[in-house]
Amino acid sequence: MSDKFEYNLIDSETKGDIFNNPVIKNYFNNEGFTENNALMRYVSETRKGSIVYDVGTGNKSLMIIAGVHGDELAPQIAVIKFMEEILNGEWNLRCKLYIVPFLIPKATMQNTRFLDYKDMNRQATNSGITKYIIDYALSHNVVGLCDCHSTDPNKKPGYNSVFCSIRPLVESSMIARYICKNTNSRLLPVYMAGSTIMGSVEDESNLRGIPSVTCESVSPVCKIDPSGVAESYNQLISFLNYFKVI
Repeated sequence: MSDKFEYNLIDSETKGDIFNNPVIKNYFNNEGFTENNALMRYVSETRKGSIVYDVGTGNKSLMIIAGVHGDELAPQIAVIKFMEEILNGEWNLRCKLYIVPFLIPKATMQNTRFLDYKDMNRQATNSGITKYIIDYALSHNVVGLCDCHSTDPNKKPGYNSVFCSIRPLVESSMIARYICKNTNSRLLPVYMAGSTIMGSVEDESNLRGIPSVTCESVSPVCKIDPSGVAESYNQLISFLNYFKVI
């Protein structure tokens, strides 16, 4: 397997320089990410907008997303950590993997939950980046999607958790149960996708035929808690382990 990522720009309206967010910039410097020239070349592409990176080959196509909410920084860092490990040859992927560490670079740059005053995790049925990413997943035959978020300890849910639905795709709950069994996360199921939250990436993906979960790790908004990064990383690794591709 080649460790080189291919990448596609799917929305230029979301462009932003994530390094104008000082929290991100400092963390990249402190963790040594900036010393990995290949990684930095890929990350710099987000100045153009929303980028989907893909790597690996296999019978299955999977997708990992972070940054639907720009101020939830821990999962975005966790995905970057995983990308760096792929570049360093630490993983043998047995799938085609689509990775989106910064779905909305503009929101990450501004350290905000919103894109132009809209919560994009309520907009996946409308025209916009969250709909575009599901469209992209469907057009590339993705069979499992993990949407990585974080939760402020003082807000709901406030603990490490995995959201899922039982209908219309029972595999959503199977994936979530597996992740919870293998991480420090609690299961948060609903019976029918879209019955409590409309327009989220997870719900709309399930409704459109892609088994999907939302993983939440505990980390204060606008900040990066290393324990939140670690739990988000463990959640995405468990997601991949469920499909037996690493």
